Amino acid sequence: MKKTLSYLLACFLLFAACAPIIKVVNVESLVPAKYPVAYSDKSIAILNALYVNTEGSLNYADELLANMVAKGFKQEMEASDIFRGYEFPVYNLSLICDENQCDELWDTDYLNSIAEQTESSLLIIIDSLRIAQPQQSITQVYLDYYYGKVFYAKTIVPVTVLFRYYDFEQQTYIANHAVSDTVLWEAVAYKATDALAKLPEMGGLDTLAAQRIGKHMAKITLPQWQDSRRYYYDLSGAKGHAATAFAEKNNWRQAMYYWGQIAVESTGKTSAYAAFNMALGAEMLGDYPLAIEWLTLAKNTANFPEIDGYIKRIQQRIADKNLIQQQLTD
Repeated sequence: MKKTLSYLLACFLLFAACAPIIKVVNVESLVPAKYPVAYSDKSIAILNALYVNTEGSLNYADELLANMVAKGFKQEMEASDIFRGYEFPVYNLSLICDENQCDELWDTDYLNSIAEQTESSLLIIIDSLRIAQPQQSITQVYLDYYYGKVFYAKTIVPVTVLFRYYDFEQQTYIANHAVSDTVLWEAVAYKATDALAKLPEMGGLDTLAAQRIGKHMAKITLPQWQDSRRYYYDLSGAKGHAATAFAEKNNWRQAMYYWGQIAVESTGKTSAYAAFNMALGAEMLGDYPLAIEWLTLAKNTANFPEIDGYIKRIQQRIADKNLIQQQLTD
């Protein structure tokens, strides 16, 4: 955030004597998944690996926590753009382990039969879930001269879990992602009692932690939207003012209609500023090659420093788009 504002301020100071006013806009860009899974064109089921105890029954607490992980995972997946409108069924698997070895999870015939029963080509198995006891602490810290000393309270819940991804068509696990993380709740107040009161109650924190871990796991296996900032030049004249008015309403096609005219009719830096704005409009509309064309024109017309940086950002968006497509299909 600070780097972005410093960059914009430097650009503003550099061109203040001759450049138009700069308008800043927010841009959402889709970035590749941290731990990608080839989800594309697959029917999916979520399975909880639950182990039968020595009495021959399932532990209710283990079953509840596993289902909370599945719930969080399911909610996050169904909320994503990729799976909007798709429902993820959740099933429990009762497994019998012999000397800590659960043969069912390595039995291809067994997994294939589960895939056929659930009519799924990809099985997501939640396995080896361990949730430790919540730990709470509170300390007094000094923030700064204005806020002085405050109490900082936190509650942590360590969680480990393994997500296995079995592909029915390939008849093998295509990914195994282990999570070893700490779910954190924190609060600040001038009184210790107030800080602690802002934290959730200790009872039931394990279920909340389980759900948050499920959400987290879904997020890191899917492409995610990331906020960044761009800017354009507020050009003078009737056409420039009209373009700005449309840009402020996120009507980029109409803004480009006027900026394009200015770019063609003007010369020198004015034409370059308009071409730079056209690149932003093209990016907002998702046409990255067109954005690079306009930036190249701006560079050839009046090569001001920020053009090269913008070209690199657009090139990165193109690379990210190609990588996301590869992640979802490979």
